[in-house]
Amino acid sequence: MNEDLKPVLIAGAGPTGMMAAIELSRFNIPVRLIEKKAEPETTSRAIGVQARTLELLEQRGLGSSLVKLGNPGLAFSLYGDGKRIWRLDFETINSKYNYLLFVSQAETENVLREALDKAGVTINRNLTLIALGQADRDTKLTAVLQRRDGLLEQFECSYLIDAEGAHSTARGTVGVHFQGKSHVEAYALGDLHIDSDLVETDFHIFSSEHGFMSMFPMGGRRFRVMADNPISQPSKETGPSLQEFQQIYDQRSHIPAKFRDMSWSSWFRINSRMVNRLQVGRVFLGGDSAHIHSPAGAQGMNTGMQDMMNLCWKLAMVMKGQAKPELLETYSNERIPVIQQVLKKTEATNDAIASKSRLFRSVFNHVAPWLVGMENVQNNAAEHMSQLALNYRESPLSVPSGNSGELRAGDRLPDLPVTLLHSEGSSEMQPRAATIFSLLSPSFFTLLYCNIPDPAKTHSDVQSAIGPWHHMMRGQLIATIPGHDRSEKCLGSSPSIVLVRPDGYAAFTGSDNSIAKLAKYCGTWLVPQTSSRKVESAA
Repeated sequence: MNEDLKPVLIAGAGPTGMMAAIELSRFNIPVRLIEKKAEPETTSRAIGVQARTLELLEQRGLGSSLVKLGNPGLAFSLYGDGKRIWRLDFETINSKYNYLLFVSQAETENVLREALDKAGVTINRNLTLIALGQADRDTKLTAVLQRRDGLLEQFECSYLIDAEGAHSTARGTVGVHFQGKSHVEAYALGDLHIDSDLVETDFHIFSSEHGFMSMFPMGGRRFRVMADNPISQPSKETGPSLQEFQQIYDQRSHIPAKFRDMSWSSWFRINSRMVNRLQVGRVFLGGDSAHIHSPAGAQGMNTGMQDMMNLCWKLAMVMKGQAKPELLETYSNERIPVIQQVLKKTEATNDAIASKSRLFRSVFNHVAPWLVGMENVQNNAAEHMSQLALNYRESPLSVPSGNSGELRAGDRLPDLPVTLLHSEGSSEMQPRAATIFSLLSPSFFTLLYCNIPDPAKTHSDVQSAIGPWHHMMRGQLIATIPGHDRSEKCLGSSPSIVLVRPDGYAAFTGSDNSIAKLAKYCGTWLVPQTSSRKVESAA
């Protein structure tokens, strides 16, 4: 990497911006993280962390810290006409995080800030991005930053990651439109204590002709409460009162409950908007700068953090001269369809639970129990909500070349038990039990050799074919566990080679006869190292 390389400027130190700084720092990319606010937020805002986000955080050493702070939600219960009409069970999803973790965004940000401290990254507060300039596509950027006292600073950067939020300066500067709509309805939001028989393993939504009310369990009998169609008129001076929340609940729920000890409340309106591209030259958009929508389904913060887990390994490898610049174009290519689906589903969910049509409600209340009783509907809904079903199969980065299992290029690697026969660079030769996640690295590609009949020959062939790119990869020789249905179903029982991206998705899937195609794949996206070192045999 060029020693004169300018840092990446990251505007906005919420979960999206902090995740970007953590990711880039791991690759030793210099960053400057700025935030206009003087102090971290203390109110909870986003509260749901999905299974896929927890999996990715685990691979970065952050998952357990967050889980300790949160309350696992095991199901979603929907009520209508004085009864529960739908219970979506998360315990069936294909992850050890078979729940929706309820934890305040303030706590999530604390975990990310601790990771930043360990990485040596400081948040520069009281700094606002007010202008951006660039001579041409191939040159560095010049950002104009304003301090709280009004003084201006010019800052040169190699790239800008815009995570400022809905009112982004950079988005307008580069001419990207924030398309969508603003809902006129007002919503009441509050954190309070509830004395009731409402179970804290579920999050609850009560839907009625008066509107809906959502109850998200935070642990210790505290709930985040959200309701549409409030009784009073929203005011900028005061938030919703405890009495109003009680009245709304009594109006819409058949389960007795007493509200008390409200710690925070606010009014808000829902916007549903997104950009149509995430990159303009050296500027990248992510998080709320790129997409905002209904909080239904707890998708927003998770999507923003995963935006950065998709982008930053690509940006780091390009900046270090390890990957071709075309790799950066796949960020928008892969994430725009994800964002489109998030907006579509959150809008549909919000419209359904907020509908005041008696006819719609009557049909929905009748059909919903029948639908949710179908196992495939349960599993499909839970897998999509948890973001485990997210894949990049249509991406140009995903290349299939024949394999016997169900895993396809572009799919998430599930955390399956396997037998580790040998790990590249290790002198240990004794087979041992392992899991897929323990073998993956967010800093390298991982090359999984599975069920290989002649490991020494296969590794020698691979080494010869992809030697110029091997410094970016770590090889793991594994075998599926006989009789373990999920492992064999995913990876197959025949010889296979899987190249796994740093963000945990399969880039290339093939067999021991696909080595030439694997080399072609590497040559398409990666820059060869002309003086590649000789690496240890994985056999």
